[in-house]
Amino acid sequence: MTVSDQLLVRRAARLLQELGPRSRVVLSQLPLVLALTVVFTLGPASSEVRLRPGFLLGLLLQLVLAVLCFAVPWWRLGENAPLAIPIVDFVSLWFLRNGGGAEVTGLGSLAAFPVIWIAASTLASGWALVLCAVGPLAIVLPTLLDALPSPSPSEWTIFVSLPLIMLATAVAIRIAGAGLRVQERQLRAAQGHLHRLLERAEESERLLTGILDTAEIGIVAVSPDRAAARCNRRFRQMLDDAGVPSEGTPASLDRLPLRERDGRTPVPPDRQPIARAAAGEHIDGEVVWLGPAGRARALSVRARPLDGDGGGAVLAFGDVTQLLEDVEAKTDLVRTVAHEFRTPLTAVLGHLDLALEAPDLPAGLGRRIGLAQAGAERLLRIASDLLTSSAELLPLVPSRVDVGQVVRERAESALPAAARADIAIDLDVDQPLPARADPFRVGQAVDNLLSNAIKYSPSGGTVTLSARAEDGWITIGVADTGMGIRPEDRPMVFERFFRSDDARRAHIPGVGLGLAITKTIAERHGGELACVSTPGAGSTFTFRIPAAAG
Repeated sequence: MTVSDQLLVRRAARLLQELGPRSRVVLSQLPLVLALTVVFTLGPASSEVRLRPGFLLGLLLQLVLAVLCFAVPWWRLGENAPLAIPIVDFVSLWFLRNGGGAEVTGLGSLAAFPVIWIAASTLASGWALVLCAVGPLAIVLPTLLDALPSPSPSEWTIFVSLPLIMLATAVAIRIAGAGLRVQERQLRAAQGHLHRLLERAEESERLLTGILDTAEIGIVAVSPDRAAARCNRRFRQMLDDAGVPSEGTPASLDRLPLRERDGRTPVPPDRQPIARAAAGEHIDGEVVWLGPAGRARALSVRARPLDGDGGGAVLAFGDVTQLLEDVEAKTDLVRTVAHEFRTPLTAVLGHLDLALEAPDLPAGLGRRIGLAQAGAERLLRIASDLLTSSAELLPLVPSRVDVGQVVRERAESALPAAARADIAIDLDVDQPLPARADPFRVGQAVDNLLSNAIKYSPSGGTVTLSARAEDGWITIGVADTGMGIRPEDRPMVFERFFRSDDARRAHIPGVGLGLAITKTIAERHGGELACVSTPGAGSTFTFRIPAAAG
């Protein structure tokens, strides 16, 4: 049986299952009734044959069966109860064939209809094949009995061929039915598996949606063509908070009204986070402003491309508006306090200088005034550092300068502090070291590094200050023999106001701004500040800026 035949049979079986039990019985009996109607009306049998008692009895049985097909409540009976109809069909065909005489012996071939019905039923195969063989055999048996004791070869052929053909038909139908049932079971199993997969997918979708909507960050998934596959509730809320209509999202997410961190410069379409993420770019904590002035929100953006051939990316948006406002408020406070400190401290230092210049100043009082002056100068330096660290952009006045000369001058100015701490300064500076840089800021960076090295080195230690030109860079190195920095503290040493637990326990003075300012100075010159440290053995800080071209 071909695939198309199997599909046809399967559709017919499905149609029969959709019908009620009575309709199925009627449709199963209908082909035999139609065949007998054609034979009775158009067949070669004479009117004499049609009036023979056996022939009429066969027709009467068919009429009774037709009425039973409609009258019996088959849905109340067992599944195989309707098989009584094809069994009685064998009896009806026996009377029609054998009661009508030699003219209608061909009616025995109509046994194929009840054979098909029985073979296609759910009756056990053994019983079904027995019925399909015995029924046709009983129909042709009178022909053989009439020819005894010496039947002709044609009579033997009729007797043997009809039961064998019917049995072969039944076997073929059972085999085909078994194959169809196997395929049906496989199809049902596949459908069940697909249904379970669909349920799991729906459950996963509900779980994912719940997780995304519970998150306190906005999440957007984008495809390589910049189309957003989905975004969570929090992201839509961010759009609403910023005065950006969330209707139409996620279709237009690559054209959001974004501005740079300064709050003024618009972000061009090809540099928007959605476009960059769709192109496979990593984004780590960049800050942009979303929405018009008055309702704008500051968003911290992170993006990671998705693995696999499909491409795409996932973006996370965190609302950092309050954080930036708090930082700005803190910066304003620090700037105001530092500025207010500088004015009275300058006045204090001026009066202390005048007091120290008095000719009749007692020695003991002069020493005390000198200590007060040193303390005031330290407070003034702290105030200057606070002002520097609170500046949004560290101002530079670059010029052509000999960095080697600047380093030597700062080393000389640090000698008194090093002598008081019993620290030796080992100087190794090449000259000249031309660069285009701000000499004041470079000197400030060297001062900060030297001050830290002296403070953190033990009495009798050595601080090595070096400066040389290497591969287009000027490298200033400051190495000490102090306590060193623990590995877990090393990533934070350049953060503002950070001080290690070791420094606090050793009561080493400072507010944690020197390294942060020095790093800013290096970066503003297009360079970098690096640190290598071994706990208990000392640290080496390397300050690098570009050398002058030519």
